[in-house]
Amino acid sequence: MNHWSTHQLTEFFAAVGSSQDERSATMVAMERASEVLEAEVGAVLVDGRVEVAWGIRGDELDAALGGDPGTATIGMAGNDELFVASARFGSKHRGDLLVARAGEPLSPEERQLLQAMAQTLGLALDNIKLLSAERRQRVEREREAAERLALLESLREARHDSLTGLPTRVLFLEVLEEKVRGGTPTSVLFIDLDRFKAVNDSLGHRAGDDLLAHVADRIRHCLRPGDVGARLGGDEFAVLLHDTTADEAVPVAQRLIEAIRRPFPIFGRDVFIGASVGIATHCDTAPVDPGDLLGNADVAMYKAKKEGTGKVVVFAPQMHAEALARLTLTSDLQRALAHGEFRLQYQPLIRLADGATAGVEALVRWRRPDGRYVAPADFVPMAEENGLIMDIGRWVLLEAGAQAARWRETMPDLHLNVNVSGRQLTDPGFAADVRLMLTEFRLPPTAVTLELTESVLMNDPAGAIARLTDLKALGVRLAVDDFGTGYSSLSYLQRLPVDELKIDQAFIPHAEPTAEDLAVIRAVVEMARALRLRTVIEGIETEAQLAAMRRLGCDLGQGFHLCRPADPERLLSPVAA
Repeated sequence: MNHWSTHQLTEFFAAVGSSQDERSATMVAMERASEVLEAEVGAVLVDGRVEVAWGIRGDELDAALGGDPGTATIGMAGNDELFVASARFGSKHRGDLLVARAGEPLSPEERQLLQAMAQTLGLALDNIKLLSAERRQRVEREREAAERLALLESLREARHDSLTGLPTRVLFLEVLEEKVRGGTPTSVLFIDLDRFKAVNDSLGHRAGDDLLAHVADRIRHCLRPGDVGARLGGDEFAVLLHDTTADEAVPVAQRLIEAIRRPFPIFGRDVFIGASVGIATHCDTAPVDPGDLLGNADVAMYKAKKEGTGKVVVFAPQMHAEALARLTLTSDLQRALAHGEFRLQYQPLIRLADGATAGVEALVRWRRPDGRYVAPADFVPMAEENGLIMDIGRWVLLEAGAQAARWRETMPDLHLNVNVSGRQLTDPGFAADVRLMLTEFRLPPTAVTLELTESVLMNDPAGAIARLTDLKALGVRLAVDDFGTGYSSLSYLQRLPVDELKIDQAFIPHAEPTAEDLAVIRAVVEMARALRLRTVIEGIETEAQLAAMRRLGCDLGQGFHLCRPADPERLLSPVAA
């Protein structure tokens, strides 16, 4: 046979991965493997018995194998002796992908291809199982919601949202089903509000309800008489644009975003939020499930939200693969947390005046079982989104606290810096987690600094002040991380109960700092001094940068030129020195 290629394996993955159920996936895998490897017989075995077979009846193959898929050859009636090759799939040996052919056994290269196909089948079956479970959960949730509505509300209330007066999801899908039957282009807009949760948390649910009612009014004013707006639940809305292509729907979505971006008068104050919009369009007479069309718009909205507030994205088929990748990453994160795949590295904070180590910053790392590291930028946002950051952050606190306590036995002045996510900051139990860490490892509160990014603090400054005040009551120190990237209001910065300003490395982009670089950093350092804040400059990578930051009077520094992040065992000696 021809030498196999990555392209062949990619085609195999695409064919198997697009299957709707496990049996379809195993059939496709078996047939493709038999075709590529020029085999007379193909099969998938589960628990040692033939599940599906090609080129032979399953019971005949079972008899020939005798329960051992690892047998080298089998004899079949009407055929010469067939050479057998099999490969396991599934993390817990769910089964075997088997081929048998006449003439010659599989070469090592062909066996490698068969193994890759089996591994791909195992991944596809795991993903299909996850997606099926998610669909069952969604159907169950919708069924329960429908039953509650039937018991608690009249027909009118079940079909119209009592808060906004807009149609509910039920009525919206009914209207959508009717429109898509006509054969004219129909576009669905899925709208998700940005920063609504911050308003709800800081001003209360009454203010949140008032805001949702105002949003509904602005959506109505952006629509034509024949269009339909709906509130799907929470801070999610949908719009049906009849006889409208995707290109025609984009300007409507942009008008909606601009309308929602204008300030809302809520309880005597101006409240600012945003919106992200996903668009899905049905343009022909082929039948389409209205729920699927709305779901496609939801997938596009998710991508828009990932690109930043105020974005519009039109659905494309490949987005389903991206959604599957997100689902897989979530599953991998859950496994990593359960199996202890996370670990901490530490990067020193160096006093620029004398070069001594003042403290260390704990940095979370994910090391997969195969030894590969996953960059924090590739998993932390997903952990934030699905809530796993709460468990990861709690683990980081305890692990870093334990390590700091060990170091402080010989270095009693060593300080520990720990990064805190936005989700952790809004968690009512976070202060208790910090208190537990201080108590369990007998750490002085002033020896611990919690770092929060500027963008997290500025997302809801008023709420951040209240939550930081609670943390400050524990006695810990607080730092604004990545300062200069989040458009801080100086008035809010003055009110934040923080002790430290970490200046983002974007302020020193040149190996030899320019006069302009130094002027900006000097202004930040002088402002910090006026506010009695300690300064840390991040990203020192050259001797020239180090000398310049020392002349400007920055208190502490971090960067590869000073010390790279390292495992605690490797860092112990440099820190101790």
